[in-house]
Amino acid sequence: MYADGPRRGLPTRSRLKVQRQQRSLAVVLLLSLVLFACVEDKVTDGLGRSTGGQSSAASDGGSDDGGDGSGDGEGDAGDTTTGSVPDGGPLANDDGYDGWVDPASAGNPWTAEVDGLLTFRGNPTRSYYGMGPVPEAPEILWQLPPEGGFCGESSVGGEAKTWCGTGWTGQPSVWEDPDSDRTWVAFGAYDKNVHFLDADDGTDILPPFDIGDIVKGSVTRDPDGFPLLYTGSRADFHILATDREAPEDLWSMDAEDVAPTLWNDDWDSSPLVIDDYLFEGGENSQFFIIKLNRAMGDDGLVTVAPEIVFNAPGWDDELLSDLSGSGSRGEDVSIENSLVVVGDTVYFSNSGGLLQGWDISGLKDGGTPERVFRFWSGDDTDASLVADSEGMLYFGQEV
Repeated sequence: MYADGPRRGLPTRSRLKVQRQQRSLAVVLLLSLVLFACVEDKVTDGLGRSTGGQSSAASDGGSDDGGDGSGDGEGDAGDTTTGSVPDGGPLANDDGYDGWVDPASAGNPWTAEVDGLLTFRGNPTRSYYGMGPVPEAPEILWQLPPEGGFCGESSVGGEAKTWCGTGWTGQPSVWEDPDSDRTWVAFGAYDKNVHFLDADDGTDILPPFDIGDIVKGSVTRDPDGFPLLYTGSRADFHILATDREAPEDLWSMDAEDVAPTLWNDDWDSSPLVIDDYLFEGGENSQFFIIKLNRAMGDDGLVTVAPEIVFNAPGWDDELLSDLSGSGSRGEDVSIENSLVVVGDTVYFSNSGGLLQGWDISGLKDGGTPERVFRFWSGDDTDASLVADSEGMLYFGQEV
């Protein structure tokens, strides 16, 4: 479909879907987090890139991280360029584009400030998944946990269940830290922790952060070089500093901090950070824009002073009317997919099948975002949209 409007008639809503907890996790008994390396030294850096045994990350400077070297300190975010960028086109945060995200950046890395895979499907158009070559003969370097799984008990509808794994998406964020010459692997899991591992051997770079409940989405690493990680759980949404000896919770947001809300308090969506604004959707069915006000303090440690500058329901009366015959799921309009930004528009869908686009062209000047695109797919559309370089949107739905 095209970002400027639908090209076909509206479908009717299909029959009620089965409960989400009967999905793939019902058969998951053991989760192994596996990194691959190619024999014959074709790939050595944990990111699937050919390095010839030498690190491809390079730094032209940067201030001290204020710690003992154990944290992810990259100093002043504007002073360091660490990424090895392909010659295939622009990046999402290039200054030369007059807008938020250049559609031509689809398929390319998010940023040149941090080298890695920083969010679910890599960039604001959700169209980047790393650099090759892919190993022809991969081997397991390590796996976690050594036995059992990343498991925790969490309640759904008042019924406690044991969950194991790193779903729904299961994708970690992986990036190079030039100051420590290490590759980080960060992810949240059903053991109710966010993990920060060394890609070489799977050991903890930082101790796990207890986030209070299971994590069902992929974390996002700050794309501008600030040592920050953004993630939500079934409890609330957090901004974590990674330039300390242990991850520190700098700010959190509860699903009930705004009104009205529908459905529940999970945070499955992987946020995007562009020009100091964070874009996120919640299973409370609200769409959020947060001004982060990131900075490096006099002590060399990162700071934030977040403000929710905009939020809006991801549903409308027409959608609730269309879903009125859906029984207990008639108000299931939660935002479980990860938002897409292309041009000056934020796109997302929800569990009621409503695809929508919000114009953010005037946001930096104090303008209020407006919904400029509406398309009802007819059924649950939880998978993240993808935008290509021609402005087309791709989506899948549950039917």
